[in-house]
Amino acid sequence: MTPLELQDELVEEMSRILDGYAYKTPDGERIPIHVFPQNIPMNETDDEADPVPYIIVRLNSGEDDGSRDSFNTVSVVVIVGIWDDALEAQGHRDVMNIIQKIYQRFHEDPDLNKKAAYAGGFRWAMQDDYYYPYSFGACHMKFQIAAVRREDDLA
Repeated sequence: MTPLELQDELVEEMSRILDGYAYKTPDGERIPIHVFPQNIPMNETDDEADPVPYIIVRLNSGEDDGSRDSFNTVSVVVIVGIWDDALEAQGHRDVMNIIQKIYQRFHEDPDLNKKAAYAGGFRWAMQDDYYYPYSFGACHMKFQIAAVRREDDLA
């Protein structure tokens, strides 16, 4: 598995984790959350809908120390964006509930479709500034995928 394949698997897993949940849009509808790899797609026109609610699965960094038994450890940041125009300004609750669902999913079962393993070290953060009616948060996770091994005579 490559880091890009990990990202694709995580995009699908985020959709599964949040299947059945609906979140508000600026149009007043409730829809399933959009899940994007790396970035929000660019709008071709100004008439296109705001992408919220969304999750972005962003590859952050990776490392492999090269030892015989090492893994390729990939750092991933999952960004959550929610829109909630209620006067109580509680959109952060939806963001935190989504982060909690992600945390719970991978702490209960670190296996990702028998292709990668959650390596622990879950960190999360909420936005520092106030962007009503938008709320944002993110979590950072590490996954282990198979590393490439030397195959020459010196290996």
